Amino acid sequence: MIEAVPYESSLRSEWDAVVQRARNGHFLVRRDYVEYHADRFPDASYMFREDGKWIGVVAGHPLRDGGWATHHGLTFGGLVVDRDTRSPQVRGMLNALHEALRARGVTRVRYRPMPWFHQGAPAQEDAYFLFRLGAKIVYRTLCTVVAPHEAKLVELRRRGARKAEKADLRVRRSDDWDGYWQVLGDRLMARYGARPVHTLEEIKLLASRFPDNIQLWAAFEGEAMRAGIVAYRTPNVFHMQYSGADDRGRELGASDLVLREVLAGPARESRWFSFGTSCEQDGGWLNDTLVAFKEGFGGHGAVHEEYEYEPRQIPVDESLRPGME
Repeated sequence: MIEAVPYESSLRSEWDAVVQRARNGHFLVRRDYVEYHADRFPDASYMFREDGKWIGVVAGHPLRDGGWATHHGLTFGGLVVDRDTRSPQVRGMLNALHEALRARGVTRVRYRPMPWFHQGAPAQEDAYFLFRLGAKIVYRTLCTVVAPHEAKLVELRRRGARKAEKADLRVRRSDDWDGYWQVLGDRLMARYGARPVHTLEEIKLLASRFPDNIQLWAAFEGEAMRAGIVAYRTPNVFHMQYSGADDRGRELGASDLVLREVLAGPARESRWFSFGTSCEQDGGWLNDTLVAFKEGFGGHGAVHEEYEYEPRQIPVDESLRPGME
């Protein structure tokens, strides 16, 4: 019998231990990350236990109008499951979750599963059971992904990198978050009238908590930062969380140089390089200019999705037929 146990702070170490040994564990789901914006997302997470053993977790929070969501403060969510779990156990976790949610009066679930390329080992049982529940896709956005050793720059991107290199720009890891946030904020404000999702204080806090996972790589002209990316790193994915350049950096092709050097160096410690998504309006609009820039490094499309459904039980199917033992 699998039970869904509401998360509380006394279970912190048990939660992180499950994430650590999961086949689809990710630092985004560790409590130090989940809780950095707890003031905006009241926690309603669950842990799953079978025969006294913790076998999975799901980060979540309430929605208005009787809803519950896998955590919208994270890039993706969904069940994080122990490496040894089988499909019937995943069904059992979802059924236990739905029973707990219904007891709280929840009438709709928004579920954002982890994209396949972020998983350490295949873990898409939840996607199958969402199909069984009749879940509908309410959000899908296009992400550009490439295996770092297969990255191939188009001529425009190669030319930009050569121009930056000729201007004697150099790429290195940096801790100058203040300087980069000025570059990034100015660029986003000028182009989109927006600010980074993370405040400077938040990204500095997260980088201090996860120094091996959250890094800044930048191109410098002397001591002046001209462009950079914020990388979210795991053994599976080197993800470009932010990218930006100042006016001089754009003139010199500094972003092309940063990405060329990162793809040829630190990104090769991961299976995949993710350039992030290129859509707006819940995936209803594709920024062709942005996706063309990302595909100019050899990447191709993968999707992030979100589903909506009513929480109910997934029936247990028939046992093995004769001859299938």
